[in-house]
Amino acid sequence: MAKHLLTATLLLLCTAAFALSSTTNSALFTLDTVDPIITIQSPNGGEEWYIGDTNNILWDITETNLVPNSVNLWYNRGGADNVPIALGIADTGSWAWPMPDTLGSNYRIRIGGTDSFGNSSLKSSAGTFTITYVPPASPQGVTVDISNAVDAVITWQPVTQTIYGSPIVPDGYIVLYNETAYEDGDHLYYYLWDVTSGTAFTHGGVARRRAQMYYRVVAYKDIDGRMSDILAAAKADPDRPLSFAEIRQAMSNPNGGVK
Repeated sequence: MAKHLLTATLLLLCTAAFALSSTTNSALFTLDTVDPIITIQSPNGGEEWYIGDTNNILWDITETNLVPNSVNLWYNRGGADNVPIALGIADTGSWAWPMPDTLGSNYRIRIGGTDSFGNSSLKSSAGTFTITYVPPASPQGVTVDISNAVDAVITWQPVTQTIYGSPIVPDGYIVLYNETAYEDGDHLYYYLWDVTSGTAFTHGGVARRRAQMYYRVVAYKDIDGRMSDILAAAKADPDRPLSFAEIRQAMSNPNGGVK
């Protein structure tokens, strides 16, 4: 009898317990496990930007659950250190960036973003870009006089402005030469001489030795003295042809850019 009474009591307690509980289903939700997709449009490699300018960083983030004001922008110059540009900003796709005042030919932009599920992404520029000083404009009125059938006298108009039209006094002019006319291609024009006084240079005796010769003149501003060193070394070893592309490359290093 006691056994039956105990069984009945347990059944009653179980029934009461189930009567006090219930189950229900939550609303449907999506679990996001995909990192945001960041695309850098500019600068993404190869750009040449100038100190004193303000240029737009342009990007696109594909992410429907991006946290508001979670976009971060940095730059670096080839090392491990990322320098903040703007942190915790909205995903506007554009940010006006005043240029750093340090020359460099290996700058990269880095952009980060995070969604509401904790997924985050970092994206760097695909290639490096340059930040440098605003260069002098190209010399105009380059002419070559070979009227004495011996020498080529190259003359040009003095440069007084940068490529932006602001005043500048170049530190000198590089005279380049080639026996074939190339509109572009700095690696095909070779260093002949640099002129630091006046706007003329005489290529002595060339008319006797060459059937034809083409010249280019480039104005330069020697900001940190490296150009003088490069040109002095070229004069010391005149038998080694030095292309203008090599001069530009020599002006670039992890702490400096092309001028």
